[in-house]
Amino acid sequence: MFSWLSLKSNWIRASLGVLVGIVFFALVLRRTSWQEVQDILQQTDGRWIGLAIAAYGMSMVVRVERWRLLLWDVKALSFKSMSVALLVGYAMNNILPARLGELVRADFAGRRYDLSRSATIASIALERTLDGLIVVLSLILGRFFVSQNSLLNTLTIAGIVLFVGVAIALWFISAHQLSKWLERLPQPIYERVLSFRTGLSAMRGQQLGKVIGFSLSVWMCEAIAYWLVLRSINISLDWRQILLVLGVINLSTLIPSAPGYAGTYQYAYSFVLGLFGFSAAAGIAAATSAQLFLFGSTTLIGLALYSYTNAQTLRATPQREKLSQLTKPTSQGDHSRR
Repeated sequence: MFSWLSLKSNWIRASLGVLVGIVFFALVLRRTSWQEVQDILQQTDGRWIGLAIAAYGMSMVVRVERWRLLLWDVKALSFKSMSVALLVGYAMNNILPARLGELVRADFAGRRYDLSRSATIASIALERTLDGLIVVLSLILGRFFVSQNSLLNTLTIAGIVLFVGVAIALWFISAHQLSKWLERLPQPIYERVLSFRTGLSAMRGQQLGKVIGFSLSVWMCEAIAYWLVLRSINISLDWRQILLVLGVINLSTLIPSAPGYAGTYQYAYSFVLGLFGFSAAAGIAAATSAQLFLFGSTTLIGLALYSYTNAQTLRATPQREKLSQLTKPTSQGDHSRR
């Protein structure tokens, strides 16, 4: 029953995400034409795109190291193991709507590396909360250099309330003072909460400074990647404008959307670039380039790794079954002699 309800809930989220993406794409396309977008995309400079992919790849390297640190108290895993799980999760995030890839990442890491699902989900929650706080800070700083805008005001307030609220909740859950109260919970729930708290261990130790440093490095790399994508279509922004771009487009991904944030990403890019005098077509072209080259490269690598690991598992299964059959008679013989 529970699995059926979970499947139904995920299906509803996915359907809602696709519908939202279609609505946002229709809204932004009303202000331009697809022909204008194509004309801009045809002028894309591949040299800038290559550099953008490299910068985005560096951000992924730092993300892997940060996630390793977040899960260190749960289980010490190699960089290679963590990179496979993270890239598979990001690939699924780009394919599945409504950010369902985060659940896939937790499940994949749990099954393949024998990690607690609760602890893994907690580490992802903390990771995403730190990302959100940095993105909101970027938005706040970027707003100082543009005129007042009601949508920006709403976005800033929503981001502050959401991520500061989640950060406080995670800190409260991880606090030692909560231990006595947790003991009153039923045993299965108590064990799940304890496991979840283990995934938040970085909040209580000296690792937090390192995790924050990694998070800042991630977003520095991503800001460079966004700037390079924009340069590829002849849009040049200064660092203050990039701060605003970073804040707006990444907060837009919180909206349940279609795979690869299709629709919402185009709308966000068109909105923020419109503040600097660029056309809606330029915004759609920039968003589409980022999706194709940045998200696309990550998705291809993640899917390749997912296929490879699944193939490994399938090859190993008959060998394990054969080994089990070979050892079973021996066990029975030993038992009969006793």
